[in-house]
Amino acid sequence: MKKRLGNHIWQRRAVLILVCLTAVLGAAGCGRKENGGDQKETEKEQMKSQTEQTTGLAYETAKDGKIDFAALQKENPDIFAWIYVPGTEVDCPVLQSPVSDDFYKTHTPDGKEGSMGAVYTEMPNMMDMCDFNTVIHGRDREDGNPFMDLHRLEDPDFFAEHEKFYIYLPDNVLTYEIFAVYNDECSDILRRFDYTTYAGCQAYLEQVYASREMGKQLREGWDDLTPYHFLVTLNGSIRETEEKQFVVIGVLTGDAAGRIDRVILD
Repeated sequence: MKKRLGNHIWQRRAVLILVCLTAVLGAAGCGRKENGGDQKETEKEQMKSQTEQTTGLAYETAKDGKIDFAALQKENPDIFAWIYVPGTEVDCPVLQSPVSDDFYKTHTPDGKEGSMGAVYTEMPNMMDMCDFNTVIHGRDREDGNPFMDLHRLEDPDFFAEHEKFYIYLPDNVLTYEIFAVYNDECSDILRRFDYTTYAGCQAYLEQVYASREMGKQLREGWDDLTPYHFLVTLNGSIRETEEKQFVVIGVLTGDAAGRIDRVILD
């Protein structure tokens, strides 16, 4: 009887030990599974955070060769392009207001009032960059202005070493070669000539070549431009005291999507 009772006791102890081991191992297994799940969620959150911190107005840059237009246009639908001038601080959105041509002269890229303004085009220019001369405006009078750093191109050495700038569109990337930098006359470049006609385009080109401004930079090899080319004029603020405005002019040399075209009237 004692022997049988002893066997029962040992059997109970064995069962209890097995139950305890199962519970401990089960808990440890669940713990590892939950920790693994938590770690994956943490990694996802970190990746999401990193993505959020590299796109949008506060973080976007063209130095990586791509622009998140979905994020930008979610913040401001007036953003239609992005301009990047290597070697300078010009790496910013280009906007066009449907309300007023000079709206972004006194408003920042997020649409809020601000003396620095933004980089923008006017409504006479199409947003597909297919005009003969797209005029992009930006303040350049003091540090912090969007186009202030363009003045580095007045240095002959810097001008020689930095030939190109880029304009990103939601479905295209355009490359422009900078062929002229100078202080232009004080007048509205966009309305100076009728750029829908051959004569109007030719008149602008002749004026660019004819300018004899001190310090003018003109790149060799671009003395045969015609109205069939596509230009972008980066236009600084008009200086009332000097009656001049700083301009950087580029000619289209690369059209990744092959979509830039237009009809020229005689």
